[in-house]
Amino acid sequence: MDHDFLVDALTKVVGPDNILTGKEDLIGYTYNAGGAAPSAVLPAAAVIPENTEQVSAVVRFANENRLPVLVRGQGSGLSVNVIPERDESIVICMQAMNEIVVDPGSMTCTAQAGAITSDIKAEAAKHGLFYPPDPASFTFTSIGGNVSTDAGGLQCVKYGTTKSYVSGLEVVLPNGEIIHTGGKCIKDVTGYNLTQLFTGAEGTLGVVTKAILKLIPQPEARTALLVAFDDLENAATAVVRIMHGGVVPSVMEFMEKTFIEAVEAYTHAGLPVDAAAMLLIELDGEASSIPAKIGRVRSICSELGMIEFRAAANEEEAEAIWLARRAALPALARVAKGRLGGDPAAPIDRLADVVGTLHGLGEKYGLKVGCQGHAGDGNVHPHFFFDNDEQKALAAQARTEFHEYIISIGGTVSAEHGVGREKAPYLVRQLGRAQVDAMWAVKKALDPNLIMNPGCIFGESDHD
Repeated sequence: MDHDFLVDALTKVVGPDNILTGKEDLIGYTYNAGGAAPSAVLPAAAVIPENTEQVSAVVRFANENRLPVLVRGQGSGLSVNVIPERDESIVICMQAMNEIVVDPGSMTCTAQAGAITSDIKAEAAKHGLFYPPDPASFTFTSIGGNVSTDAGGLQCVKYGTTKSYVSGLEVVLPNGEIIHTGGKCIKDVTGYNLTQLFTGAEGTLGVVTKAILKLIPQPEARTALLVAFDDLENAATAVVRIMHGGVVPSVMEFMEKTFIEAVEAYTHAGLPVDAAAMLLIELDGEASSIPAKIGRVRSICSELGMIEFRAAANEEEAEAIWLARRAALPALARVAKGRLGGDPAAPIDRLADVVGTLHGLGEKYGLKVGCQGHAGDGNVHPHFFFDNDEQKALAAQARTEFHEYIISIGGTVSAEHGVGREKAPYLVRQLGRAQVDAMWAVKKALDPNLIMNPGCIFGESDHD
């Protein structure tokens, strides 16, 4: 297609102030936050619509002309979720559509796709309500991206991922039609559950423009714990024992020695650097229930030979504990020049095996490795470190072998970041050909011209 014609058509839809076509502007849309190399392809244009009708008009134009459409929020995806692969790609940037309306009566919030997740949490809190999903990037990530990847976070162990709180969506289909799925009703079983179908579809089935989100009452009280172990397996066993012990933490994070040492060198927070692993735990609920929950966790961990137990006495001490978790990724910059990560999950009783396998691969390939994760829900974040291209190639081999191991024990290669392009090669291995074919049939039914985020989830050539 003639580039000038494309730009003129899109300008008529969104206006001259809401379209970007310069190289210096478009380079920013060739990569996501995950650290993968930028795409060598620039998109034709990036548009910033102000309403759903403009989104519809842009998508309809793209569909009529068989042009790829990439939907972008804050670019915080970690699995190479949204990058251009053809120079005729149109990027739809959702940041101008960021309205948030809380409805305390129905305990819901209606948010446009560009709304920042932490702003949704703050608006809900003004009414004494709580939106639990908390991806680590929630201070800058947008709800549209959270819905599209079914984003997780620290509190998933008790409250679940984003999909547990999406009760309705406004979606622009690939042909430009606008549909509204679900709603504010607590119960709704009318027809197929398209709300859940579009949640986690990573922009391959349509454009999510608005979400109706469930809210719950704010917990009356919460506290933070730090528990250290000198034995990795005992720390992993504690995770399972706590989950079986009548206490469901709202957060239960795992950090092994590589991370403890890196974070302590970075923060000087007084972390137990002699420990093999530590758990960072949040307990919430009625204030009167908290002491008993602390006592139960302490008892379980004592039986497993913990070497240190800290219970925050106030907000300031709790904040000091969570600083260790938030500083984990920045601290890793001191470990090596680069790293390859991931977001697999395994059954929670296999945590010790998972960490042991990771370190075994580190020895096999001569690489530094480390692991932290949301232990309570089995979601781990492995890291393979490298300082040069040769090590980077070995890290890629090691990560592939690790993903194959995860699948072999009944795990999943992605628990919260989405498949994107990074994990597309594992799709058939994990799900089987028949299931992937069923997904592809849905994709072709809704998007017969294959314009929506091509290359994402299914890879470049899986279903030519």
